[in-house]
Amino acid sequence: MGFAKRMVRKSVRKATPRSVRKVLNPIGAIKSAVTPRPIKQLSRGIYTVTNPLGAAENALTEAMLSPGGGRRRSGGARRRSSGSSRPSGTRAPSSAAQAKTQQAYDAHEALSSLMAAGRARFQPSARPVLPAAARTDPAPLEAAEWAARKGQASVWRRAERKRLRLEAAAAARAAADQRDRELAEQTRRRQADANAWWERLSRGEEQPLTTALKEAFTDNAAPVDIIRAEKTEAALVLRLPGPGILPERKAHVTPGGKATTNAWTKTELAEVYADLLGAHLLATLRESWAVAPSLRDIRVIGVRGRGLSAEVLFDVEASRDAASRGDGHGRVLLEESTVGLRRSGRTREVAPWPPADLDPEVAALAC
Repeated sequence: MGFAKRMVRKSVRKATPRSVRKVLNPIGAIKSAVTPRPIKQLSRGIYTVTNPLGAAENALTEAMLSPGGGRRRSGGARRRSSGSSRPSGTRAPSSAAQAKTQQAYDAHEALSSLMAAGRARFQPSARPVLPAAARTDPAPLEAAEWAARKGQASVWRRAERKRLRLEAAAAARAAADQRDRELAEQTRRRQADANAWWERLSRGEEQPLTTALKEAFTDNAAPVDIIRAEKTEAALVLRLPGPGILPERKAHVTPGGKATTNAWTKTELAEVYADLLGAHLLATLRESWAVAPSLRDIRVIGVRGRGLSAEVLFDVEASRDAASRGDGHGRVLLEESTVGLRRSGRTREVAPWPPADLDPEVAALAC
């Protein structure tokens, strides 16, 4: 679900009275009532630590839906004002505040769009089944036959014209049946070709396997070069973007609950960039396994740049069971692999591997 949809859901929830929500979700209401407040606070704290992106998104959504910031005071009933419906002591958000809120939304949406690669799911390929050909309508054929035959008898020779019309209908049905047989034979041959192609793909023959992978990778945000694909193994070069693709500023929520943007720290930028690389790696693996049923083990060499400026960022191998792991598994592979991400400095910047530390063939593939 996109950020905009989640925001709409939360706005609807905020507009629905709590009493109505309790009726619509009685089990959740009972569970909330019996759970001690310290446990709830602890759960929220754990979620904030283990899901920083989700926690930041929740805070940003809250700030955008409540631009005035802050929580409603507990104790005492709210007093109705006789004039404006706006509570005393509050002002409408200024144009500058609205602009900052919009900037925060744009920054979060841009980052969420980039990270969507790691959440992508791909439909597994299956044996193609061609639909049966539609039957031929004999009516147009009958009309054409009658137009060609009706001149053989005048309008006064009704019996002769009736015979001609019956002959036209029979000829049209025969032509339609013949056309249906031809179409059915064409469909049978095409289905046989599709079955043969599927068998070759399932066996992992190089030509259909490479073709299927190329077609799958045509629309990827991070291009993929196929080095080798045969039987159960494949070797791919993943062309990665640089950190400059990330938004210049990050979405941020002030302590007062207002949405704004902040500059990235070098450490934050390095971490988010590492997450982006993991997302592209996982998307490439998932798509490869989806379109190629024979593949089991895939080697992915992550390269940034081309030509003389090309840099190898990682060289990892993964087996098919990784496809069922969570959306953060790409980052896990990068951290746990021997030639995974190379981090340097206090800010843990993503650094390329020196050619001397790589296999000669891998260093050559980077160019």
